[in-house]
Amino acid sequence: MLSNSEKTRYFGFAQFRFVIAAVLLLAAGLKAYQLATAPLPPVVQGSMFTPLLELLDNRYFQMVVVVGEILFALVLIADLWRSWMWLLSLIGFTAFTFVSVIKGLSGEASCGCFGTVTVNPWYTAIFDAVIVGLLLVFRPPKSGAALAPRLNRKKVLAVLIAWFVLAVPTLFAMLSLTYSQATLGREYTALDGRRTIELEPKRWLGKEFPLIARFTEPAGSEALRQGTWSVLLVQSDCPACAKKMEEWEKEKPENVAIVVIPSGAGRIASTSLPVFWLDKQNGWSAATPCMLELSEGICMDVVAYVR
Repeated sequence: MLSNSEKTRYFGFAQFRFVIAAVLLLAAGLKAYQLATAPLPPVVQGSMFTPLLELLDNRYFQMVVVVGEILFALVLIADLWRSWMWLLSLIGFTAFTFVSVIKGLSGEASCGCFGTVTVNPWYTAIFDAVIVGLLLVFRPPKSGAALAPRLNRKKVLAVLIAWFVLAVPTLFAMLSLTYSQATLGREYTALDGRRTIELEPKRWLGKEFPLIARFTEPAGSEALRQGTWSVLLVQSDCPACAKKMEEWEKEKPENVAIVVIPSGAGRIASTSLPVFWLDKQNGWSAATPCMLELSEGICMDVVAYVR
């Protein structure tokens, strides 16, 4: 026989599970939207946790997390396997707290839990820790398992059907971008130990222009996803690039933009054309200057390598 306090703690989880399910569905929905509409932002380099964060931020791993969160939330709502779901909730939010902490220590701007919605990882670490604390308060007693509801096969079937209805279209949407997303190029480790990406624009043909997500200041970059654009890829220490930029500055063609690979002194000549710089979280290399034609954000042609 359970005491009143034990009953209160145990059945408290029966109500608190709805809060947990809502958080999981919100996180899954926002992550799915990001995965279906844009490339993931790069992981901050130079931290001891970088290899782990790169694994956790892998597109396919995130897809598994999304469909898993949907299933977990549905099982919580249906009130199946209450004791086990309490334990899994405790383990899950403890893991979420740990991930948020290491993202905070690594200098990440956002926890990534809610897709494109930027949330300081320290805030989510506190939030997740509060959830863990409440789960410890609403813990099942050591005895009295008979209080857990009996397994309802109809509920199990309903959960599986609902999961299939929600997860399949979500997974299809996320995979659609994955198949259309361009690979930046060849990655290697430079002599200084820094991860470097050698851009290969010809691999982007017919796919979404992949550099927009790598701009240090993306303000105005969404315009590149609309209409027709000519994009000149340059390096900041490249004389040929500077010459080509001067030509464009004199001609002042419409719907043109400059994308700069930071290198050397890291400066370019003043220009009235829109300029976007690639982030410095990775090393970059490319054969420049290179001009690309975009249509509705899709790379239609690599016009020329100017030598």
